[in-house]
Amino acid sequence: MAGARVLVAGNLHWQAGFSQTVAAYVEAAGEAGCEVRVSGPLSRMDEQIPRHLPVEPDVRWGTHLVFMFEARQYLSDEQIELACSVPRDRRLIIDFDGHWGGVATADDSSVGTHSIENWRRLYSALSDLVLQPKLGPLPDGAEFFPCFGMPRLVRHPLELGRERDYELQYIGSNWGRWEPFIEVVEAARAARLRRMRVCGRWWDEETCPGFEDITSAEPERLAGVEVQPPVPFGHVVPEMGRAMITPVLVSPLVADTQLLTARMLETLASGSLPVLPTEAEFMSPMYGGDVESLTLGSDPAATLGRLAGDFERHAETVGRIQDRARARYSYPRLLTELLAFFR
Repeated sequence: MAGARVLVAGNLHWQAGFSQTVAAYVEAAGEAGCEVRVSGPLSRMDEQIPRHLPVEPDVRWGTHLVFMFEARQYLSDEQIELACSVPRDRRLIIDFDGHWGGVATADDSSVGTHSIENWRRLYSALSDLVLQPKLGPLPDGAEFFPCFGMPRLVRHPLELGRERDYELQYIGSNWGRWEPFIEVVEAARAARLRRMRVCGRWWDEETCPGFEDITSAEPERLAGVEVQPPVPFGHVVPEMGRAMITPVLVSPLVADTQLLTARMLETLASGSLPVLPTEAEFMSPMYGGDVESLTLGSDPAATLGRLAGDFERHAETVGRIQDRARARYSYPRLLTELLAFFR
């Protein structure tokens, strides 16, 4: 849709992956033949967002309006009224956490306290178009849109080589990921992988206040695993590349809903060998036909041993997957597909 001026409304924090996705849309806009800006009057944002993203103070600038929702409802009644000044057929919703149709249940502490009924009322007031990055069956009234794209930097595993600082590593917070991570660690020990690291919050004795149920850990079970603070934003993909193998871990919410996340493509782009535990096998279609050799399966220790022992062959497999993902999930292509939803 050449010449479209797209306003994005969201709850934006620069150190969150969601904001980096918006930044990728802004960067891709020229190639897609449009402009993308953040709507100042319709968004919440930290003080860093205006330093990195174009913030538009006038809603009338936009020809199209895209609401992006994660866990929290960020719009006031006054903002909703202002948003409705844009014609309804020029407004759509990207529902990252699957609130529409009750995909993300209100009793899950990770998705906030806004009830399913309130989400439905809100979305119905804002638009007739609800898009979800959900690989499984979609609820009535929602359409599939992947939302996330491949990072600009993509490193082939053979470019980085076999010799890495770590044999296995995970970068990300313990947000419902303790059990899948410790299962991978125990499998790695059985496969005689020794250099392991995890970077992020809540892998030690600290928990997130109010979310203790999904951030608790048993640090004594991480003996031999290097535990480090979160990786500075913008350095996640290169840091993942320091390891030969990186598991793609998903929270219970993501596993249940089959929602895509940015990390699924970031891991693939890093040049590490991505491996899929059982909980993440739903995303196999995203990686394509070569993915079976990268799933942990019923014998995770044997799988990790095979990946480490025959690194070069599996590196070639990952390179082919990278090529396909670069073509399918480029941000200019995604932005063009997004604009095509406006009918």
